[in-house]
Amino acid sequence: MAPATLTSAAIASDDELELLEGFDGDDASLAEQTRIQPPSAMPKGEAALVPVPVGMDWPLFATIISLMTVGLIMAYSASVWLGLHNFNGDDAHFLHKHMAHLGVGIFLLLIAIRTPYQLYRKIAYPLLGLSMVGLVLVLMFGRVVNNSRRWLGPFQVAELAKLAFVIYLAHALTKQISRKNAHKFSVGFLPHAVVWMVAFGLLMKEPDLGSGIVLAILLFAMTFIAGTNFSYILALGGIGVGALGVFIAHNPMRFARINAYMHQLLSVMGMEALPQEMIRGASYQWFNGHLAVAAGGLFGKGLGLSEQKLGFVPECHTDWVLSIIAEEFGLIGVALVALAFIFFIRRGLRIALRARDEFGRLLASGITILFGTQAAVNFGVVMGTLPTKGLTLPFVSYGGSSIIVLALAAGVLLNVGRGGNPDADWTLPRLPRWLRREEKASRSGNTRVIVSPQRASSRASTAEGVR
Repeated sequence: MAPATLTSAAIASDDELELLEGFDGDDASLAEQTRIQPPSAMPKGEAALVPVPVGMDWPLFATIISLMTVGLIMAYSASVWLGLHNFNGDDAHFLHKHMAHLGVGIFLLLIAIRTPYQLYRKIAYPLLGLSMVGLVLVLMFGRVVNNSRRWLGPFQVAELAKLAFVIYLAHALTKQISRKNAHKFSVGFLPHAVVWMVAFGLLMKEPDLGSGIVLAILLFAMTFIAGTNFSYILALGGIGVGALGVFIAHNPMRFARINAYMHQLLSVMGMEALPQEMIRGASYQWFNGHLAVAAGGLFGKGLGLSEQKLGFVPECHTDWVLSIIAEEFGLIGVALVALAFIFFIRRGLRIALRARDEFGRLLASGITILFGTQAAVNFGVVMGTLPTKGLTLPFVSYGGSSIIVLALAAGVLLNVGRGGNPDADWTLPRLPRWLRREEKASRSGNTRVIVSPQRASSRASTAEGVR
């Protein structure tokens, strides 16, 4: 085997020393994929990318499984009353459906973990087109539930559209970064804004304002990460807020919700009592949800002992499942769920910072922002700081489309963390740092050591020694 070559480039910090076995000339494609380049050859912002797989992110995987477990428990606890009264006494009706959805989701999660994320670049445009066609078909043939036409059969296409939009943005922005055009309005921002406007218009026809806002946040955040001029984002954001205000003013249902939200804020601050007509009308769900949160106290009433789920909180097993968690497990339970999502976001951003290429960095960032946005909005709605929106709490709320698509997205995120290499360490967690350093010291020959750019000069002799 020919000795492996390594530039004097250093790309991982001393805290993340990695070992990479040598390879011969037949593995030139792998060498290119790892993109070991000197700092001078790297585009701006790429010095933080790690060019080798970092292994399975087991803490993140455990967090995902934990959230799914909480969702499975609450799918039964929050839906028992609905099953008994609406499905011929079948108290486990929603539990059985949730288990089926969760099974499909876990299967896709495991498949996505083993699928190199670079393959998604090939389907970015077809997947986006498929989701757009799906949104059109929803308007033509979709089912109407709660005055909204969002379902095409049993599937909510807007959930797929969110992931498709993330993959599209990651792919398109990566191309512009490679051409050094990401900062330009005509190619780095405008085309993506037009795609968002089309998707937003279709979603508003359903209507599904929550999903449209999530797509807007994804657009702003991912283009900003890619290097788009912030003034463009501010300009479109201002136009979007103005257009949203006009839409709300001319939509009686939305206007009633915003009006109720303002009264809810005033009542929470103790400035006025919530009018009785709102308690029985636009604020009914919010009022009863907050009764559930308040009734839970610090430690909650206990699993299965919620009273507000007995027909008082609409959609208590879906969008408002957090209120039932608060009633049954108290503030402690809500805090643990919040900490799980904070940890998820932290690990997701860590994966993005250590991604081996720009596409991986943007893809991991977008998926993390998608999870973080949905969780933050759901928490805000249930806790009364945001107007009511139909966004689920990822993996915790009942909902087949949401669970399946988000499980797939989580698998993609984990694969980015593995460097897109299906043969990366899957069966065992990574060795402790002190063991890996000992192994590094004991190895010789074709072993190549990747070190940080800040320490490149001090380790140049090491890099030269393994050429």
